[in-house]
Amino acid sequence: MSELELLNRRFERERKARKEAESLLEQKSLAVYEANQKLQRMADQNRAIVETAAEGILSYDENGTISAFNRSARLIFKCPSMVGKSISSVFAMDDSCRAVLFPASNVATDVFPPGAELATTDDTEVCQFTLPDAIEVAATKFDGKPFQSEVAVSRCQRGDGVVFTAVVRDLSKRKAMESRLRQAQKMESVGQLAAGIAHEINTPIQFVGDNIQFLQSAFNDLAGLIDLFEQLEKAVAEETPTAELLEKIATERELADLPFLREEFPGAIEQSLSGIERVAKIVRALKEFSQPMSEAKTSIDVNRSIENTLAVTANQCRNVGHVELDLSADLGLVSCLAGQMNQVWLNLLTNSLDAVTEHRAEGERHIRISTRLVANDSLEDEVEVCFEDNGPGIPAAIQERIFEPFFTTKEVGKGAGQGLSFVHDVIVEKHGGIIYVQSPPQGGTRVVVRLPIQCDSSIQRRTHARSAY
Repeated sequence: MSELELLNRRFERERKARKEAESLLEQKSLAVYEANQKLQRMADQNRAIVETAAEGILSYDENGTISAFNRSARLIFKCPSMVGKSISSVFAMDDSCRAVLFPASNVATDVFPPGAELATTDDTEVCQFTLPDAIEVAATKFDGKPFQSEVAVSRCQRGDGVVFTAVVRDLSKRKAMESRLRQAQKMESVGQLAAGIAHEINTPIQFVGDNIQFLQSAFNDLAGLIDLFEQLEKAVAEETPTAELLEKIATERELADLPFLREEFPGAIEQSLSGIERVAKIVRALKEFSQPMSEAKTSIDVNRSIENTLAVTANQCRNVGHVELDLSADLGLVSCLAGQMNQVWLNLLTNSLDAVTEHRAEGERHIRISTRLVANDSLEDEVEVCFEDNGPGIPAAIQERIFEPFFTTKEVGKGAGQGLSFVHDVIVEKHGGIIYVQSPPQGGTRVVVRLPIQCDSSIQRRTHARSAY
Protein backbone atom coordinates (compact mmCIF):
# COMPACT_ATOMS: atom_id res chain seq x y z
CA MET A 1 0.00 0.00 0.00
CA SER A 2 1.34 3.35 -0.97
CA GLU A 3 2.18 6.05 1.53
CA LEU A 4 -0.60 8.23 0.11
CA GLU A 5 -3.24 5.61 0.83
CA LEU A 6 -1.99 5.24 4.40
CA LEU A 7 -2.24 8.99 4.94
CA ASN A 8 -5.77 9.01 3.50
CA ARG A 9 -6.90 6.26 5.82
CA ARG A 10 -5.32 7.98 8.79
CA PHE A 11 -6.96 11.25 7.85
CA GLU A 12 -10.34 9.54 7.49
CA ARG A 13 -10.04 7.93 10.95
CA GLU A 14 -9.14 11.28 12.53
CA ARG A 15 -11.98 13.04 10.71
CA LYS A 16 -14.43 10.40 11.91
CA ALA A 17 -13.12 10.61 15.47
CA ARG A 18 -13.40 14.40 15.39
CA LYS A 19 -17.03 14.18 14.23
CA GLU A 20 -17.82 11.71 17.01
CA ALA A 21 -16.14 14.04 19.52
CA GLU A 22 -18.04 17.03 18.18
CA SER A 23 -21.29 15.09 18.36
CA LEU A 24 -20.54 13.98 21.92
CA LEU A 25 -19.58 17.53 22.89
CA GLU A 26 -22.82 18.81 21.38
CA GLN A 27 -24.80 16.21 23.34
CA LYS A 28 -22.98 17.08 26.56
CA SER A 29 -23.43 20.79 25.96
CA LEU A 30 -27.14 20.25 25.36
CA ALA A 31 -27.37 18.15 28.52
CA VAL A 32 -25.56 20.86 30.52
CA TYR A 33 -27.82 23.52 29.02
CA GLU A 34 -30.94 21.52 29.84
CA ALA A 35 -29.63 20.84 33.36
CA ASN A 36 -28.93 24.55 33.86
CA GLN A 37 -32.38 25.40 32.56
CA LYS A 38 -33.90 22.86 34.91
CA LEU A 39 -31.89 24.23 37.82
CA GLN A 40 -32.95 27.75 36.89
CA ARG A 41 -36.60 26.71 36.75
CA MET A 42 -36.25 24.97 40.11
CA ALA A 43 -34.52 28.03 41.57
CA ASP A 44 -37.25 30.30 40.21
CA GLN A 45 -39.92 27.97 41.54
CA ASN A 46 -38.28 27.78 44.97
CA ARG A 47 -37.83 31.55 45.01
CA ALA A 48 -41.50 32.01 44.11
CA ILE A 49 -42.55 29.58 46.84
CA VAL A 50 -40.39 31.34 49.42
CA GLU A 51 -41.54 34.80 48.34
CA THR A 52 -45.24 33.89 48.37
CA ALA A 53 -45.11 31.97 51.66
CA ALA A 54 -47.36 33.47 54.33
CA GLU A 55 -44.69 32.79 56.96
CA GLY A 56 -41.54 34.83 57.29
CA ILE A 57 -38.35 32.96 56.34
CA LEU A 58 -34.93 34.05 57.59
CA SER A 59 -31.49 32.55 56.99
CA TYR A 60 -28.61 33.41 59.31
CA ASP A 61 -25.21 32.12 60.34
CA GLU A 62 -23.78 30.96 63.68
CA ASN A 63 -23.23 34.58 64.72
CA GLY A 64 -26.87 35.41 64.08
CA THR A 65 -26.15 37.59 61.03
CA ILE A 66 -29.08 37.48 58.61
CA SER A 67 -28.10 36.57 55.04
CA ALA A 68 -31.50 36.18 53.37
CA PHE A 69 -35.17 36.84 54.03
CA ASN A 70 -38.46 36.71 52.15
CA ARG A 71 -41.26 39.19 51.56
CA SER A 72 -43.37 37.97 54.49
CA ALA A 73 -40.43 38.43 56.88
CA ARG A 74 -40.10 42.01 55.65
CA LEU A 75 -43.81 42.60 56.33
CA ILE A 76 -43.83 40.83 59.69
CA PHE A 77 -40.84 42.69 61.09
CA LYS A 78 -41.61 46.01 59.33
CA CYS A 79 -38.12 46.22 57.83
CA PRO A 80 -37.33 46.87 54.12
CA SER A 81 -33.97 45.10 54.32
CA MET A 82 -32.75 42.67 56.94
CA VAL A 83 -29.54 41.44 55.31
CA GLY A 84 -26.57 42.04 57.60
CA LYS A 85 -28.72 42.68 60.66
CA SER A 86 -28.52 40.49 63.76
CA ILE A 87 -31.22 37.99 64.61
CA SER A 88 -31.05 39.36 68.16
CA SER A 89 -32.55 42.63 66.91
CA VAL A 90 -35.92 40.93 66.42
CA PHE A 91 -35.93 38.15 69.02
CA ALA A 92 -35.48 38.37 72.79
CA MET A 93 -32.27 36.40 73.18
CA ASP A 94 -32.81 34.71 76.54
CA ASP A 95 -31.61 31.15 77.11
CA SER A 96 -34.83 29.48 75.96
CA CYS A 97 -35.04 31.62 72.80
CA ARG A 98 -31.37 30.99 71.97
CA ALA A 99 -31.97 27.25 72.24
CA VAL A 100 -34.80 27.57 69.70
CA LEU A 101 -32.95 29.81 67.23
CA PHE A 102 -29.61 27.95 67.39
CA PRO A 103 -30.49 24.25 67.67
CA ALA A 104 -27.50 22.04 68.36
CA SER A 105 -27.62 18.91 66.18
CA ASN A 106 -25.32 16.46 64.46
CA VAL A 107 -25.46 13.46 62.14
CA ALA A 108 -25.65 10.99 65.02
CA THR A 109 -28.53 12.62 66.86
CA ASP A 110 -30.65 14.22 64.14
CA VAL A 111 -34.09 12.84 63.46
CA PHE A 112 -34.81 12.42 59.76
CA PRO A 113 -38.18 12.13 58.10
CA PRO A 114 -38.87 8.88 56.21
CA GLY A 115 -36.89 8.78 52.97
CA ALA A 116 -34.65 11.74 53.82
CA GLU A 117 -30.91 11.30 53.29
CA LEU A 118 -27.80 13.29 54.06
CA ALA A 119 -26.74 15.23 50.97
CA THR A 120 -22.95 15.12 50.88
CA THR A 121 -20.79 16.78 48.21
CA ASP A 122 -17.08 17.18 47.63
CA ASP A 123 -16.99 20.30 49.83
CA THR A 124 -18.53 18.23 52.72
CA GLU A 125 -21.85 20.08 52.64
CA VAL A 126 -24.31 18.22 54.84
CA CYS A 127 -27.93 19.34 55.19
CA GLN A 128 -29.68 17.90 58.22
CA PHE A 129 -33.40 17.74 57.49
CA THR A 130 -34.88 17.89 60.96
CA LEU A 131 -38.58 18.45 61.52
CA PRO A 132 -38.60 20.85 64.47
CA ASP A 133 -41.75 21.70 66.37
CA ALA A 134 -42.85 25.32 66.17
CA ILE A 135 -42.36 27.08 69.50
CA GLU A 136 -43.76 30.40 70.70
CA VAL A 137 -41.07 33.06 71.04
CA ALA A 138 -41.31 36.72 72.02
CA ALA A 139 -40.30 38.95 69.09
CA THR A 140 -40.05 42.65 68.27
CA LYS A 141 -40.76 44.51 65.06
CA PHE A 142 -38.22 47.08 63.84
CA ASP A 143 -40.64 49.83 64.89
CA GLY A 144 -40.26 48.60 68.47
CA LYS A 145 -43.66 46.90 68.76
CA PRO A 146 -43.46 43.53 70.58
CA PHE A 147 -45.50 40.54 69.45
CA GLN A 148 -45.74 36.80 69.97
CA SER A 149 -44.36 34.64 67.18
CA GLU A 150 -44.20 30.94 66.40
CA VAL A 151 -40.79 29.80 65.19
CA ALA A 152 -39.43 26.57 63.71
CA VAL A 153 -35.71 26.42 62.92
CA SER A 154 -33.74 23.98 60.75
CA ARG A 155 -29.96 23.66 60.59
CA CYS A 156 -27.77 23.10 57.54
CA GLN A 157 -24.09 22.17 57.95
CA ARG A 158 -21.89 23.39 55.09
CA GLY A 159 -18.22 23.27 54.43
CA ASP A 160 -17.85 26.94 55.35
CA GLY A 161 -20.04 26.78 58.45
CA VAL A 162 -23.61 26.36 59.64
CA VAL A 163 -26.68 28.08 58.20
CA PHE A 164 -29.92 28.26 60.17
CA THR A 165 -33.29 28.82 58.53
CA ALA A 166 -36.14 30.09 60.68
CA VAL A 167 -39.78 29.96 59.66
CA VAL A 168 -41.63 32.68 61.59
CA ARG A 169 -45.37 33.12 62.01
CA ASP A 170 -46.91 36.26 63.52
CA LEU A 171 -49.42 35.15 66.16
CA SER A 172 -50.90 38.60 66.78
CA LYS A 173 -54.17 37.93 64.93
CA ARG A 174 -54.51 34.45 66.38
CA LYS A 175 -53.88 35.75 69.90
CA ALA A 176 -56.46 38.49 69.40
CA MET A 177 -58.99 35.94 68.11
CA GLU A 178 -58.28 33.62 71.05
CA SER A 179 -58.77 36.53 73.42
CA ARG A 180 -62.11 37.37 71.79
CA LEU A 181 -63.18 33.74 71.94
CA ARG A 182 -62.24 33.55 75.63
CA GLN A 183 -64.17 36.73 76.32
CA ALA A 184 -67.17 35.44 74.38
CA GLN A 185 -67.03 32.17 76.29
CA LYS A 186 -66.74 34.03 79.57
CA MET A 187 -69.75 36.18 78.70
CA GLU A 188 -71.65 33.01 77.76
CA SER A 189 -70.74 31.56 81.16
CA VAL A 190 -71.82 34.75 82.91
CA GLY A 191 -75.15 34.55 81.08
CA GLN A 192 -75.60 30.94 82.18
CA LEU A 193 -74.69 31.82 85.77
CA ALA A 194 -76.73 35.01 85.99
CA ALA A 195 -80.12 33.38 86.56
CA GLY A 196 -78.73 30.99 89.15
CA ILE A 197 -76.82 33.70 90.99
CA ALA A 198 -79.89 35.96 90.95
CA HIS A 199 -81.92 33.15 92.53
CA GLU A 200 -79.22 32.44 95.10
CA ILE A 201 -79.09 36.10 96.11
CA ASN A 202 -82.84 36.71 95.86
CA THR A 203 -83.80 34.02 98.39
CA PRO A 204 -81.79 35.44 101.35
CA ILE A 205 -82.61 38.99 100.28
CA GLN A 206 -86.31 38.12 100.48
CA PHE A 207 -86.23 36.84 104.05
CA VAL A 208 -83.88 39.64 105.09
CA GLY A 209 -86.42 42.09 103.66
CA ASP A 210 -89.31 40.33 105.44
CA ASN A 211 -87.42 40.42 108.73
CA ILE A 212 -86.60 44.11 108.32
CA GLN A 213 -90.27 44.86 107.66
CA PHE A 214 -91.15 42.91 110.81
CA LEU A 215 -88.55 44.81 112.83
CA GLN A 216 -89.79 48.10 111.41
CA SER A 217 -93.39 47.32 112.37
CA ALA A 218 -92.29 46.21 115.83
CA PHE A 219 -90.20 49.35 116.24
CA ASN A 220 -93.22 51.53 115.42
CA ASP A 221 -95.21 49.76 118.15
CA LEU A 222 -92.35 50.04 120.61
CA ALA A 223 -91.78 53.69 119.75
CA GLY A 224 -95.31 54.57 120.98
CA LEU A 225 -94.76 52.53 124.12
CA ILE A 226 -91.43 54.24 124.73
CA ASP A 227 -93.12 57.64 124.45
CA LEU A 228 -95.65 56.61 127.11
CA PHE A 229 -92.89 55.31 129.38
CA GLU A 230 -91.09 58.64 129.03
CA GLN A 231 -94.33 60.43 130.01
CA LEU A 232 -94.69 58.08 132.98
CA GLU A 233 -91.09 58.72 134.00
CA LYS A 234 -91.75 62.48 133.93
CA ALA A 235 -95.02 62.11 135.87
CA VAL A 236 -93.32 59.99 138.53
CA ALA A 237 -90.61 62.61 138.87
CA GLU A 238 -93.29 65.24 139.34
CA GLU A 239 -95.31 62.88 141.53
CA THR A 240 -98.34 63.30 139.24
CA PRO A 241 -98.96 59.86 137.72
CA THR A 242 -102.51 59.38 136.47
CA ALA A 243 -104.66 56.34 136.02
CA GLU A 244 -105.27 57.35 132.44
CA LEU A 245 -101.55 57.25 131.63
CA LEU A 246 -101.13 53.86 133.24
CA GLU A 247 -104.11 52.57 131.26
CA LYS A 248 -102.57 53.80 127.99
CA ILE A 249 -99.30 52.03 128.84
CA ALA A 250 -101.15 48.79 129.52
CA THR A 251 -103.00 49.09 126.21
CA GLU A 252 -99.80 49.77 124.25
CA ARG A 253 -98.02 46.86 125.98
CA GLU A 254 -100.82 44.57 124.92
CA LEU A 255 -100.78 45.88 121.34
CA ALA A 256 -96.99 45.57 121.10
CA ASP A 257 -97.14 41.98 122.37
CA LEU A 258 -93.79 42.21 124.18
CA PRO A 259 -93.48 38.46 124.95
CA PHE A 260 -93.86 37.72 121.22
CA LEU A 261 -91.28 40.35 120.28
CA ARG A 262 -88.90 39.08 122.96
CA GLU A 263 -89.19 35.61 121.45
CA GLU A 264 -89.03 36.60 117.76
CA PHE A 265 -86.44 39.40 117.75
CA PRO A 266 -83.32 37.21 118.24
CA GLY A 267 -84.39 34.80 115.50
CA ALA A 268 -85.20 37.57 113.04
CA ILE A 269 -81.88 39.28 113.67
CA GLU A 270 -79.92 36.01 113.45
CA GLN A 271 -81.74 35.00 110.27
CA SER A 272 -81.06 38.40 108.71
CA LEU A 273 -77.37 38.27 109.60
CA SER A 274 -77.19 34.76 108.14
CA GLY A 275 -78.86 35.93 104.92
CA ILE A 276 -76.51 38.89 104.63
CA GLU A 277 -73.52 36.60 105.18
CA ARG A 278 -74.87 34.23 102.53
CA VAL A 279 -75.16 37.06 100.02
CA ALA A 280 -71.70 38.35 100.98
CA LYS A 281 -70.24 34.86 100.49
CA ILE A 282 -71.76 34.62 97.01
CA VAL A 283 -70.48 38.10 96.13
CA ARG A 284 -66.97 37.27 97.43
CA ALA A 285 -66.95 34.02 95.46
CA LEU A 286 -68.20 35.79 92.35
CA LYS A 287 -65.55 38.49 92.76
CA GLU A 288 -62.76 35.93 93.06
CA PHE A 289 -64.22 33.82 90.27
CA SER A 290 -64.59 36.78 87.89
CA GLN A 291 -61.14 38.26 88.31
CA PRO A 292 -59.54 39.40 85.03
CA MET A 293 -57.80 36.74 82.94
CA SER A 294 -54.32 38.11 83.51
CA GLU A 295 -51.28 36.57 81.85
CA ALA A 296 -49.36 36.83 85.15
CA LYS A 297 -49.35 33.74 87.36
CA THR A 298 -50.27 34.05 91.02
CA SER A 299 -50.30 31.55 93.87
CA ILE A 300 -53.83 30.24 94.39
CA ASP A 301 -55.60 27.80 96.68
CA VAL A 302 -57.05 25.24 94.25
CA ASN A 303 -59.58 24.02 96.81
CA ARG A 304 -60.87 27.55 97.40
CA SER A 305 -61.01 28.13 93.65
CA ILE A 306 -63.21 25.03 93.24
CA GLU A 307 -65.40 26.05 96.21
CA ASN A 308 -65.90 29.49 94.64
CA THR A 309 -66.99 27.81 91.41
CA LEU A 310 -69.53 25.75 93.34
CA ALA A 311 -70.73 28.87 95.16
CA VAL A 312 -71.52 30.73 91.94
CA THR A 313 -73.20 27.63 90.47
CA ALA A 314 -75.02 26.62 93.67
CA ASN A 315 -78.46 26.96 92.13
CA GLN A 316 -77.60 24.78 89.12
CA CYS A 317 -75.93 22.19 91.37
CA ARG A 318 -78.92 22.13 93.73
CA ASN A 319 -81.32 21.62 90.85
CA VAL A 320 -79.24 18.78 89.43
CA GLY A 321 -78.70 16.72 92.55
CA HIS A 322 -75.80 15.66 94.70
CA VAL A 323 -72.34 17.20 94.23
CA GLU A 324 -69.79 15.55 96.51
CA LEU A 325 -66.58 17.33 97.48
CA ASP A 326 -63.48 15.43 98.57
CA LEU A 327 -60.80 18.11 98.81
CA SER A 328 -57.40 17.28 100.27
CA ALA A 329 -56.24 19.68 102.98
CA ASP A 330 -52.51 19.39 102.20
CA LEU A 331 -52.38 20.80 98.66
CA GLY A 332 -50.71 24.11 99.46
CA LEU A 333 -50.63 26.91 96.91
CA VAL A 334 -50.21 26.42 93.16
CA SER A 335 -48.77 28.99 90.74
CA CYS A 336 -51.54 29.54 88.17
CA LEU A 337 -53.39 31.97 85.96
CA ALA A 338 -56.18 32.38 88.52
CA GLY A 339 -58.92 33.74 86.27
CA GLN A 340 -58.36 31.10 83.61
CA MET A 341 -58.28 28.26 86.16
CA ASN A 342 -61.66 29.42 87.53
CA GLN A 343 -63.03 29.16 83.98
CA VAL A 344 -61.50 25.67 83.65
CA TRP A 345 -63.34 24.42 86.76
CA LEU A 346 -66.58 26.03 85.56
CA ASN A 347 -66.30 24.38 82.12
CA LEU A 348 -65.62 20.94 83.60
CA LEU A 349 -68.42 21.29 86.17
CA THR A 350 -70.85 22.51 83.49
CA ASN A 351 -70.06 19.47 81.32
CA SER A 352 -70.75 17.14 84.26
CA LEU A 353 -73.99 18.95 85.12
CA ASP A 354 -75.17 18.72 81.51
CA ALA A 355 -74.25 15.03 81.30
CA VAL A 356 -76.16 13.92 84.40
CA THR A 357 -79.12 16.27 83.78
CA GLU A 358 -79.80 14.98 80.27
CA HIS A 359 -79.33 11.28 80.95
CA ARG A 360 -80.20 10.64 84.61
CA ALA A 361 -83.48 10.89 86.49
CA GLU A 362 -83.69 13.20 89.47
CA GLY A 363 -82.34 11.45 92.55
CA GLU A 364 -79.91 9.34 90.51
CA ARG A 365 -77.56 12.16 89.50
CA HIS A 366 -74.15 12.22 91.11
CA ILE A 367 -71.06 14.38 90.62
CA ARG A 368 -67.86 14.06 92.62
CA ILE A 369 -64.98 16.56 92.68
CA SER A 370 -61.76 15.55 94.41
CA THR A 371 -58.25 16.91 94.84
CA ARG A 372 -55.04 15.32 96.03
CA LEU A 373 -51.29 15.85 96.02
CA VAL A 374 -49.36 13.48 93.75
CA ALA A 375 -45.68 12.89 94.49
CA ASN A 376 -43.35 12.28 91.53
CA ASP A 377 -39.84 10.89 91.72
CA SER A 378 -38.56 12.41 88.48
CA LEU A 379 -40.84 15.45 88.17
CA GLU A 380 -42.12 18.10 90.51
CA ASP A 381 -45.04 17.20 92.79
CA GLU A 382 -48.42 17.76 91.18
CA VAL A 383 -51.92 18.68 92.25
CA GLU A 384 -54.54 16.34 90.81
CA VAL A 385 -58.14 17.46 90.34
CA CYS A 386 -60.81 14.93 89.28
CA PHE A 387 -64.33 15.63 88.03
CA GLU A 388 -66.45 12.46 88.01
CA ASP A 389 -70.07 12.01 86.99
CA ASN A 390 -72.46 9.13 86.37
CA GLY A 391 -73.66 10.44 83.02
CA PRO A 392 -73.70 8.39 79.81
CA GLY A 393 -69.94 8.66 79.27
CA ILE A 394 -67.99 9.51 76.13
CA PRO A 395 -67.88 7.03 73.22
CA ALA A 396 -64.38 5.68 72.62
CA ALA A 397 -64.57 6.75 68.97
CA ILE A 398 -64.62 10.45 69.85
CA GLN A 399 -62.49 10.56 73.00
CA GLU A 400 -59.46 11.65 70.99
CA ARG A 401 -61.40 14.60 69.53
CA ILE A 402 -63.06 16.13 72.58
CA PHE A 403 -60.27 18.69 73.05
CA GLU A 404 -60.42 19.89 69.43
CA PRO A 405 -61.69 23.44 68.86
CA PHE A 406 -65.37 23.63 67.85
CA PHE A 407 -65.94 19.90 68.46
CA THR A 408 -69.11 19.30 70.46
CA THR A 409 -71.62 16.52 71.03
CA LYS A 410 -74.32 18.93 72.24
CA GLU A 411 -77.28 20.07 70.21
CA VAL A 412 -77.06 23.21 68.07
CA GLY A 413 -77.30 26.27 70.28
CA LYS A 414 -76.22 24.44 73.46
CA GLY A 415 -72.48 24.68 73.01
CA ALA A 416 -69.89 26.20 70.69
CA GLY A 417 -67.32 23.45 71.17
CA GLN A 418 -64.83 25.78 72.84
CA GLY A 419 -65.15 24.62 76.46
CA LEU A 420 -62.79 21.64 76.51
CA SER A 421 -60.53 23.21 73.88
CA PHE A 422 -60.07 26.15 76.24
CA VAL A 423 -59.48 23.76 79.16
CA HIS A 424 -56.79 21.87 77.21
CA ASP A 425 -55.05 25.08 76.17
CA VAL A 426 -54.97 26.44 79.72
CA ILE A 427 -53.88 23.19 81.40
CA VAL A 428 -51.37 21.87 78.85
CA GLU A 429 -50.06 24.88 76.93
CA LYS A 430 -50.12 27.55 79.65
CA HIS A 431 -49.42 25.53 82.78
CA GLY A 432 -47.40 22.55 81.53
CA GLY A 433 -49.95 20.17 83.03
CA ILE A 434 -51.78 17.16 81.65
CA ILE A 435 -55.46 16.36 81.20
CA TYR A 436 -56.99 13.02 80.30
CA VAL A 437 -60.41 11.43 80.16
CA GLN A 438 -61.50 8.03 81.43
CA SER A 439 -64.88 6.79 80.23
CA PRO A 440 -65.66 3.06 80.36
CA PRO A 441 -68.23 1.45 78.05
CA GLN A 442 -70.77 1.07 80.87
CA GLY A 443 -71.00 4.85 81.28
CA GLY A 444 -69.68 7.58 83.53
CA THR A 445 -66.86 10.03 82.88
CA ARG A 446 -63.79 10.93 84.88
CA VAL A 447 -61.76 13.96 83.81
CA VAL A 448 -58.34 14.18 85.47
CA VAL A 449 -56.27 17.35 85.57
CA ARG A 450 -52.72 17.41 86.88
CA LEU A 451 -50.87 20.65 87.53
CA PRO A 452 -47.25 21.00 88.64
CA ILE A 453 -46.92 23.06 91.83
CA GLN A 454 -44.93 25.63 89.86
CA CYS A 455 -46.92 25.63 86.62
CA ASP A 456 -44.57 26.15 83.68
CA SER A 457 -45.80 26.09 80.08
CA SER A 458 -42.30 25.14 78.86
CA ILE A 459 -42.66 21.65 80.36
CA GLN A 460 -43.38 19.27 77.52
CA ARG A 461 -46.33 17.03 78.34
CA ARG A 462 -49.09 15.34 76.42
CA THR A 463 -52.82 14.72 76.53
CA HIS A 464 -54.15 11.25 77.23
CA ALA A 465 -57.48 9.59 76.52
CA ARG A 466 -58.18 6.32 78.32
CA SER A 467 -61.11 4.02 77.84
CA ALA A 468 -61.41 2.57 81.35
CA TYR A 469 -60.99 3.54 84.97
